[in-house]
Amino acid sequence: MSLLQQRTPFFAHPHLTGSVWPEKVRDSFADRVAAVAAVGAPGMGMGGYELEELLATHSLDRLRGILDEHGVRIGEIELLLGWHADGEEGEQARRSEEQLFSWAEAFGAERVKTSAVFIPPAELIPMDLLVERFAALCDRAAERGLTVELEPFAVFPAFHYGVAADVVIAADRPNGGLLIDTWHLFRDPHGLAALERVEGRHITGVELCDGAAEPVGTLQEDCVNSRLLPGEGVFDLARVLRTLDAKGVDVTLSTEVLSEDLRRLTPKEVTTRTTAAVRSLLQAVQES
Repeated sequence: MSLLQQRTPFFAHPHLTGSVWPEKVRDSFADRVAAVAAVGAPGMGMGGYELEELLATHSLDRLRGILDEHGVRIGEIELLLGWHADGEEGEQARRSEEQLFSWAEAFGAERVKTSAVFIPPAELIPMDLLVERFAALCDRAAERGLTVELEPFAVFPAFHYGVAADVVIAADRPNGGLLIDTWHLFRDPHGLAALERVEGRHITGVELCDGAAEPVGTLQEDCVNSRLLPGEGVFDLARVLRTLDAKGVDVTLSTEVLSEDLRRLTPKEVTTRTTAAVRSLLQAVQES
């Protein structure tokens, strides 16, 4: 099925938690799984911080049983940080990587989401090291049958979409590429240009959301509180989807809408409204 013919989105982990990290996840795992099943979605993501907490009181078999009961799969685990570091930070990142990879295997997830964060005064490390270490991360993931999704965060602009595109192009790993999150893409001055020049084979994930013309509050506040469902804002999502489709991108469309308004709703209300918005957007793109 082509990108534009998909009907129901995959739900990224933060879209359904009813909370903002590092707050405790509000809605239960079982309720979210049931909500995903109710709209016939292809799956949902999970955050490592929540899995660690869940597994303190639930067995893997119990969690997998809930998924099996509803016919839902965990397709993505997040968030791996620090892969680019050395020293103590690098060692801690490798331990986190092993845990996330193990959870991905345990749930049959195919993808692991990652980013590189450089908070001032920390500076971006040399490009050759970024490429070398990202390539090595992808190679370790490949040994476990996993795909790596590299997502730049617009709130941490040192590692922007232009840098991330250079990294995935130079690393050139079949299981490693960019995650196109449309909030970060449109809030990043380098985003659309990076999307235009990267090949479709170097895009491993797509997360849809919309937004206002200008950030509501600070960029961080806009990121976690004021994203909109696809079609409810001014982002040119049609352009993004047509560009991706023309590049032959063949991934499952996801949504990641962090919104105060959505957090007031039940998981089923969120999945129902989101699915309707995505279908409306895709129909409009197809008909235009």
